[in-house]
Amino acid sequence: MRGRSTTGGDEFVREVDEAVRQDQWLKLWRRYGTWLIAAAATIVVGSALGVGWREYRASQRLDEARAYAAAEQQLRTGQPAAAAKAFAELAEDAHDGFGVLARLRAAEAQAAAKDPAAAAASLAALATGSGVPAPYADLAKLMALQQRFDQTDPQTMLRELEPILASDGPWRQSALELKALAQLKMEDVAAARSTLAELTGQPNLPQALARRASTLLASLGPAPGAGTEPAKPAAGNAPAPAATSANPAVPAADAGVPAGQATN
Repeated sequence: MRGRSTTGGDEFVREVDEAVRQDQWLKLWRRYGTWLIAAAATIVVGSALGVGWREYRASQRLDEARAYAAAEQQLRTGQPAAAAKAFAELAEDAHDGFGVLARLRAAEAQAAAKDPAAAAASLAALATGSGVPAPYADLAKLMALQQRFDQTDPQTMLRELEPILASDGPWRQSALELKALAQLKMEDVAAARSTLAELTGQPNLPQALARRASTLLASLGPAPGAGTEPAKPAAGNAPAPAATSANPAVPAADAGVPAGQATN
């Protein structure tokens, strides 16, 4: 009897304990249930939006890639004005790298369409735009300098090239070529020769750029005095010492006669 009573008491205690826990859960649910449902819904909706946004961005990038390819085709087939318009529109609407590349190509197409003002505006927007990676901004500056080379004073050209030349960026070699051309425009052949020699000694120089630099350097000819060494005297015919106040010139001795026995 005592064992049964103990067992029955244990069951009663468990039942009471479960009832208390259920009552606590009900109270918690009444207080926080709505919030928990809202939080769960937020997580689900957020996940769905994330998936939807990724799918939308993938679709958007595909559309941008197609528009870029279509503009490239127009430029290749001799329609620079149409290509410039398409690239400019893509540059305004595109995201990430497509916007930067489209603006660069828009400037190139605008220049090909004989619209230098529009090309300069596109490059200026890219060179000074916020959030544009440094290599692309430097490329835009370099392209702008190339396009207005004939209209720009060479001293101004050299000054504007300095930031690119002072860096280790990917466009330094092209900037060196433009520097040499500006120096030639100033008729400073020695400086241009030195710049071209530096350029041709660059490691990993693109073949086209190396060929242009080497051809231009060869056309300038050697530096004055370069490649001409003074003639060396034959063995046994050393030149006489130079005349000084302490060591007057000694007349050459007759053949076979020691210098001390030479006659007047």
